[in-house]
Amino acid sequence: MLQQYITEVLFKQQACSVPQVGTFTIQHIPAHYSVVDQVLTPPRRQINFETRWEDDGSFLHWISQRENLVEAVARIKMDKYLQDFRETLQTGQPVDLPGIGNLRLDPFGQVLFTPQEQPDAWRPISVQPVLRPEVAPKVLQGNTEVVNQEVVEHMTVVPDSYESQGRFRWWWVALPLIVIAAGLSWFLLKEHFAGYSLVEEKPEPVAPAPPPPPAPDTTTAVAAVPPVSDSILYYVVFQEFKARKDAEKMYNTHQKWDHPEVVLYAGKDSVYNLAVAFRTLPADTTMAKDSVRNKYKAKVWIEY
Repeated sequence: MLQQYITEVLFKQQACSVPQVGTFTIQHIPAHYSVVDQVLTPPRRQINFETRWEDDGSFLHWISQRENLVEAVARIKMDKYLQDFRETLQTGQPVDLPGIGNLRLDPFGQVLFTPQEQPDAWRPISVQPVLRPEVAPKVLQGNTEVVNQEVVEHMTVVPDSYESQGRFRWWWVALPLIVIAAGLSWFLLKEHFAGYSLVEEKPEPVAPAPPPPPAPDTTTAVAAVPPVSDSILYYVVFQEFKARKDAEKMYNTHQKWDHPEVVLYAGKDSVYNLAVAFRTLPADTTMAKDSVRNKYKAKVWIEY
């Protein structure tokens, strides 16, 4: 029943936010013309899914109207539907959504969505541009005039000398100014250093280096300095649950999969986290996050 309600809300409102599951949306892709292939692709729609959701009350209102229930009773009914839906997902079997696709859990507890291909009312068609001779644009390429696909040769060549007559050249002014500026700079430098002569500077005597300190007595015992440890304890979290029952169920699943490093603890905001504990230097936290992300294929974060 929940699957049918999801389909009805999605195709009526173009979006459906299912609490504790995720959000479905319909994306409308406009028509596109490929100049290379000369094919016009018609507009189409595509269904997307993300695990983020927001309980805006629209899904609850739909259940209340369809089953003629007050919202308080409809919420109890919705919670029961959602519990059965999550338990079906935990079995690993795909859950079919009519006209939308299916959902299933991967081995790491992430929800995967496989969309169903939407039927198209139109098919791609081949379209070729039409150019009328009376309105065809004329393009001048060098000495050739292109009209549609016809080329008209112009044999009259305009000489470069005639084209350059009367045209101003910027270097006519720039070159004399550069010569004048160079001569003026040389004259000023000559006047400035006229009364100077080169004097050879004698290096100052260098004092002899002090004798090296005597070698330490190797017989003297030196107290060993204990190493300083800057390691910290933190958790790399890769999954969180709002219900303790769901968290314990997934934790037992990881233990069956031979993942003894996974721990379960109560995090912030009354949620339960699955994580891997580390004690490393602060500079090694990035390496720890990468190792957990690569193994569990999930978004990770650090809690201390």
